[in-house]
Amino acid sequence: MNAKVSVAVVIIKNRPAGMSGREFAEALASRLRVQDRGWKDKAEALQQEVLRLQQEMLITRATTDMRITEVAEIDNADDDMSQDLFGPGSSVYSAELQPDGESETPKDLLTAPELPPRLLPSPFPHVCFLQSLCALHRVEGNRRGLEALWFSPDGDMVSVLVDTVCQLLDPVVAACRDPPALGPPDLVLQACQVAARAMELFCSQRMPSVELVRRVEEALRELTQMLLYSHQPGQFQAAEKLMECLMALGSSSVSKSFLIRHILSEINALADQLWQASQVQGSSGLDQFPVHQYQNSCHLFWILEKLLQKSEVDGCRLEAMSEQMDLLSQLEQHVFLLSEEFPLFSIYMWRIGGLLTASHR
Repeated sequence: MNAKVSVAVVIIKNRPAGMSGREFAEALASRLRVQDRGWKDKAEALQQEVLRLQQEMLITRATTDMRITEVAEIDNADDDMSQDLFGPGSSVYSAELQPDGESETPKDLLTAPELPPRLLPSPFPHVCFLQSLCALHRVEGNRRGLEALWFSPDGDMVSVLVDTVCQLLDPVVAACRDPPALGPPDLVLQACQVAARAMELFCSQRMPSVELVRRVEEALRELTQMLLYSHQPGQFQAAEKLMECLMALGSSSVSKSFLIRHILSEINALADQLWQASQVQGSSGLDQFPVHQYQNSCHLFWILEKLLQKSEVDGCRLEAMSEQMDLLSQLEQHVFLLSEEFPLFSIYMWRIGGLLTASHR
């Protein structure tokens, strides 16, 4: 209380002529808020710069042994020591350009898209780093060096990879919510794909961290909400992009089980709403039901079907498996209750129930 009174007295004594103490206090508060936002922006920019330097350092450390090996195998060492890691003749270049076309590394790792500096999307540097890391891991003879980084005492590889994936998810969700008018149209999908590959790489070495799992689940939850609750007409193309992003990001073993359970939960909740609306006397209940959610549910059914058809849902914890079985039981009940009023919705649920049952056999 003494501090508050002292500040009030100072403000009143130092207020400019023609301005009340209240107006002067509000002006000072507004000025402090602007300064606070400026410091926060500076702090975030510094954090991004620190992460970028850590990424460069890790790539440099991981490629040092490979560069030495390449130079030793080439007769003209002086000419080839300057050869770029990803240029023609390097191990990564030959490993990525296999004739069978099954390489998972996007071509952007070899030739980055040229963008004006002011239009460079924020996730682009993180995408490049994760692409490089995944490519290096697939190069024969380089895995030993990467494993040394994975299990180093300082844990740089783990922390940088987790930070990069988490930093990548925020702009991905923002771009899906408000697609940018400029920049490569497939950059968001590319970011989701490389994030999923990086998570697979992470899980091949150790268990995913709690923070990584939490951030991935938050992103999947928000993307699912966008897809289900969008009610803007003529947004089929945007819905297709969202479906592709969800499929790409949900294909990782870190996220697949959660995405399946979350979509099942959303479908069961929608089925409950449909059942309650159909029980209202007359047509008033269905008239008030949000039709766009019913229409958008076909997108969730499609994603769920593709995830269950691709492969068995592996890596589930016991509690996650139990939750899936509970959701399956609810789904089967809704199939019976809604079969007359909503036959198409019920057929979709019945098909998903069959796929889910088969995946647990």
